[in-house]
Amino acid sequence: MKSIISLTALTAFSSLPTSAAVTITLPGNSESSGWNQLKNSNPFWAANSYPTAHFNASNPWPEPISPNRPGSSGSANFNKSSGGGYFAGGSLYDAGIAGNFSISDASPISNLATVVFQIDAGTTIGTLPTLSYNGGSQQLAPHFTLTTNGSYPTFNFTTGQSFPSQNRAWQWDLTGLGVASYEINWGSTANNHLTQYEINLTTGDTFVQAIPEPSATLAALLGLSLTTIRRRRA
Repeated sequence: MKSIISLTALTAFSSLPTSAAVTITLPGNSESSGWNQLKNSNPFWAANSYPTAHFNASNPWPEPISPNRPGSSGSANFNKSSGGGYFAGGSLYDAGIAGNFSISDASPISNLATVVFQIDAGTTIGTLPTLSYNGGSQQLAPHFTLTTNGSYPTFNFTTGQSFPSQNRAWQWDLTGLGVASYEINWGSTANNHLTQYEINLTTGDTFVQAIPEPSATLAALLGLSLTTIRRRRA
């Protein structure tokens, strides 16, 4: 059975870090990149010559966006290839217009064996991610998936309620495929109203299952909850 390695599910406990991304630690060589603060108030966009006026609601972006999370490594880029998606007040929002997004890397880590991709979103992702490699159109479905509570409050204008976003993670086993370049594609559908807050990518040259089965996730969260209760009692 494939082993599950270092994973930390960051939930809504106030004592935990603000990011809800699952922390992935892979054996061997690895790279990690992130795109956060996907909103129009982030000075990163202007500092890197990404004027938000050019990244509008319904046209492709004029150029991909490099990672802006501190400590990011590798050469992956984030792009909107068509349709809805612009930097709104608090997120990358599709305005109810179907949009297509991608993460691509033309020179990934040598002997790439696994990719773990995460999106912290406030709504359901209309078109789930697939991965193609070496310029092909394989559209591989992920081998493992996970959903945990995110860290961004989302407001439902219909009910007037606020609820946490959902951090979704997907992992591919690329062992033996000779991947020299790859692209992950996903998107929103009409009236999806997709809000994307944070995107994270982890790649490595050694595959292990870093995304657990649902039962393992529940056990990990239960253990974390019990630990918190014990500390409070102490």
